[in-house]
Amino acid sequence: MTHKYPKDLVFELLSLWRIGGRGTESYIKLPDFDVLEELVSTCYQVSQMQEEARGLRFRIMLCEPEDIDLGGQGESKGLFTLVFSEPRPYNEYELLKLGPSTDYNNSLIGIRYSLSEGLQIWGLIHSGSKWMHLIHGGSKQATPLPSALGINVVGSGRLIVCRGLDILAQLTGGNIISPSTNVFQSQWVAERFGRVRTKLALLHEQNQSIGRHEWAQIDPTFVPILYLQFFKHVISTMRRSGHGGAIISFPAGMEKLVVRNNPYIDLKYRFADDGARNQLRRIVLQIMEVLARNCGRLYGSDYQAGWKDYVSLQTEELAQLDERMFKFARFIARLTGVDGAVVTTEGLELIGFGGIIQGTMEVGGSVALALDPEALRRRVELVESVGTRHRSLYYLCHKLQDVLGIIVSQDAKARVVTWSREMVTCWDVIPIDFA
Repeated sequence: MTHKYPKDLVFELLSLWRIGGRGTESYIKLPDFDVLEELVSTCYQVSQMQEEARGLRFRIMLCEPEDIDLGGQGESKGLFTLVFSEPRPYNEYELLKLGPSTDYNNSLIGIRYSLSEGLQIWGLIHSGSKWMHLIHGGSKQATPLPSALGINVVGSGRLIVCRGLDILAQLTGGNIISPSTNVFQSQWVAERFGRVRTKLALLHEQNQSIGRHEWAQIDPTFVPILYLQFFKHVISTMRRSGHGGAIISFPAGMEKLVVRNNPYIDLKYRFADDGARNQLRRIVLQIMEVLARNCGRLYGSDYQAGWKDYVSLQTEELAQLDERMFKFARFIARLTGVDGAVVTTEGLELIGFGGIIQGTMEVGGSVALALDPEALRRRVELVESVGTRHRSLYYLCHKLQDVLGIIVSQDAKARVVTWSREMVTCWDVIPIDFA
C-alpha cells in the first residue's frame, strides 16, 4: 500500500473545496498549491513533535481577522479575535510554542497569506466549544466560522482539513479518508433507522393527547437524525473512556434470543422487561409530541417540524428532554466499561450488558474492510491483526447475519461490523464521519 503525505492531502483538498457546504455563502479563495503544501506540511511536521514532553493538538485557520465576524453576529455568540501587535512567522518553531497555549476545543491560530510577506501568524481566534457537537453529537448550534481553510492537528501524522465547520478530509495512518466512506450515510443503515422511524411514527399517531388536531407534522427525516446524534454521543463517549467496548444491536424480535440460554452470547446482566429499558423510545416520543405541539401552535397543522426546529426551539421542556436523551447515551456508553458487550435492539431498547460471545473467529479467517458506505468496494483483511474482542464480534456477525455491532478499541479506533455481500464486513468510523 502506498502511503499518503501532505502533498496528497492538498490534492484532495483542492478537489473537495467547492463541493457541498453549509448554506450558500461564498468560499474564501485558496492560495496557490505551493502555499497550501507549505501550510499543510508545516502542520504535519509539528504533529510529530513534542513540547516539553507534551503531544500537540491545535487548530489553525487561513483567514484575515475581519473575516471572522462578517455577519456581525459572531461576538454575541462568543466568537472573537485577539490580534498580535506584530505578526509572527509561520513555521514549525512558532506552532510548537503556540500550540500548547491554545485550547483545541475553544481556540484557533489565525494565519494569513500575502505575496509580499508569505504565511504569517496574525493572532488567535476564540470559537468556543460548541463546534464539537458536530463530532460528539447533540442539538446545540455551533458558533459559525467563515468558509475558510482550517487545519486541525489531532495527533502524530493526523490532520483534518476543513472549510469553516465542514470537515473535508483526514490524513491518518498514511491514508486519506473523506466523508464518502461514511457508513452512517449508507442506504442499509438508513433502512435500519427507517424501521425504527416507522414504529415511532405509528406510536406518535396513536397519541390521543388533547389538542392533537393542532399539532404539526413530524418530518420523516427527524427521527433518523436524532438517532444518529445519539449514536455519535455514545461512540464519542466510548472513545474518550480509554477502555474500549462493544455494542451489539439485534433486529426487533430477535432480541428474544438472548434473554434465554443460547449458543451465541452469554448475557451476565439482563434488565427486566418493565418498560424502563425502553427509555430512549419514551424520550423520543415525548420530543416528537413537544415538537409537534409547539410548531403546530407557531406554524399550523400542515407544517413539517424537523431537525432545524428542534435545534432552534428554546423551550425548557425540549431542553430537559434533550438533556435526558444524551445522559442516557452516556449511560449506555459507560456500561461498555464492564467486560463484555452491551446488547440492544435496533431501536436501542437496552436488553443488558456484560455479554460474552461464545466463540471467536479463527485466526486464519478473514473479513472485508469496506471502502465505501455500501461496501461495493472493499479490501479483504486477515483477522490476525485484531484482538479477541474484534474476533468475537466478527464470529457473532458470521453466525447471526442480521446483527449489527459497534466496537471501540482501547486506542479509540471504532468499527461498525455486520454481514454484507456474503461476508463479515466492517467499516472504520472516525470523527470525520460525524461532521
